[in-house]
Amino acid sequence: MIKLSQEEMDGIIQLRDSVRENTTESGKLNIQKHFIQTELDMIDSKLQEVYTKAEQLEALEKELIDSVVSKYGEGKLDFATGIYQVN
Repeated sequence: MIKLSQEEMDGIIQLRDSVRENTTESGKLNIQKHFIQTELDMIDSKLQEVYTKAEQLEALEKELIDSVVSKYGEGKLDFATGIYQVN
């Protein structure tokens, strides 16, 4: 049986402590990453809703413009006065 020197034992203990600290830090970072990824997923979902709504609004705008143009012909609307100037 061989007894290791105090210096060798201190080195082994220090290394084990470093490995444990590194493992703990890795775990903490993975948990943070999980929560951030969850937030990003929620943001992506909300963005998709906003994009879908934008597409719907664009379609409604096109329908309204087409309706006005078919009724009055090509022209330009003054939003301040509500006057539609036919070309």
